[in-house]
Amino acid sequence: MTDSVLEAASNLFAEKGFHETSTDELANRLGISKPTLYKYGSSKAAILQAIVRRNHERALDEARRIAAGKAASLDQLRELFRFHTHFAIEHRHEVRIIDGERHRLTDRDEIDRLAGEYLSFIKSLITDAQKSGELRDDIPLELIARSFIALALGPSKWFVEKKKGLSEEEVIEANWSLFMRGSTRSKK
Repeated sequence: MTDSVLEAASNLFAEKGFHETSTDELANRLGISKPTLYKYGSSKAAILQAIVRRNHERALDEARRIAAGKAASLDQLRELFRFHTHFAIEHRHEVRIIDGERHRLTDRDEIDRLAGEYLSFIKSLITDAQKSGELRDDIPLELIARSFIALALGPSKWFVEKKKGLSEEEVIEANWSLFMRGSTRSKK
């Protein structure tokens, strides 16, 4: 499926909602006929699946790229945090669709597998940082990893909608600081 189809579908689904968007509207937005649209996907649900898959694959590709580097685990974790927040801001329509329409996916197992693989990268980096003493090891790994994702993802939606005088970089740094304050032992 082409990026232009996925972008148009993402924007339309974000504007109107998945259920409320007709295939006729999607074809019109793309300037193509409905039969041509079906060449890209067998259904509107298949297009949704492709949008979600593409975003999870992008995140995994970036996680693999970061993990292939020689930086320390905590530096890799910070780079992944930066990517995750920037991605959520840049692709906010698609993130909104993933949040709101996940239950409509035709193959949730595929997406759960991709999301699980991404979460495993995060957990691995956290575990390495715990072993080196950079992060606390008295908090369950799952909680730290999901907090990482929540801090990287959640405030980005607010930032884009409200723009309360903060740059994207300031939002990233503030949220990273919050993550680190909760994840590192206080010095006595």
